[in-house]
Formats: sequence, structure tokens, C-alpha cells
Amino acid sequence: MSLNFKYQFKESMTTSDSISTKETFLSSLLLELIEILRDRQGETWAAIALIATGKSATIAIDDTRLFLQVDQDLVVTVSKAEAEASNDFESNGITLKNVIFGRSSLDKSVASGKIFIRASFGDLLKIRTIVASVLADTVNEPRLASLWQRFDQEWN
Repeated sequence: MSLNFKYQFKESMTTSDSISTKETFLSSLLLELIEILRDRQGETWAAIALIATGKSATIAIDDTRLFLQVDQDLVVTVSKAEAEASNDFESNGITLKNVIFGRSSLDKSVASGKIFIRASFGDLLKIRTIVASVLADTVNEPRLASLWQRFDQEWN
């Protein structure tokens, strides 16, 4: 089964709302992550496509907020989040690095409030499974390891 995402980075903002370097970096990491997982196909990719199709989310990492939208044709649009939008995912870089590099678990980080995810219980379970699969795939996928290293080195 081939599930292909198309990507679109929306920069149709006024000068006062210009995209920051951190927003550009985060959006490029997210789109690269999607591309790597799409290339691999498999169960992890199928689960992502199933849960993400037709959905949107505002994510916040430290002081950087982005809006991600996936339409029915799997076109991913990443844009600057609206100031009044509620966050669907919220955390900080240190916590994410701890999860990515195995120093903490997603479950522990959510339970302690270091990661906030606004989703139904069913979607939370799916997200948990996907995160575990992606992190497990890192062992056999050098592009994922490289992506995590860049995040670790460049995200302050």
C-alpha cells in the first residue's frame, strides 16, 4: 500500500507575522520526518496516514508554534499558528529530547504534564503506538538517527 503525502509550507503571512528561524527549522524537521516515514512505508506509515488524514493540530515546542493540516488527499500544510489557537500538542525541547533518546518515556512525560496532547483516548493510544514504532525504527534507519541528532544539536 503506497500512501503518499504531498507537502506545502505556507508562508502567506504579513511582515509582522513573518516566520521565525525556529519555525522554519521545526517545520523542515517535521516534513523531513514525514518524508522518511513515507519512504519506509510499512505499518508505522499506514498508522500515521490513518490517524492524520483530514485532521489538523497546533503544536507548541518551547516558544515555537505551528499549525499542521492534513487533507483527505494526504496533502500536509505547515503554517504559523494563529495567536488565539489552542495548542493540541505542547512540550519543551528538553522533554522531547529525553523521550527521543530514551531518557524518559512518552507515558511518563504525559503523566507528569511535561507533554500535553489534546486527543481522544483512542487517538492517544494510537499516538503512543506510533511514537514507540518511530523510535524503534531509529535503530535501523540512519535518516531518523540523523534527524534526531540535528534536533538535539540545533534546538535550544
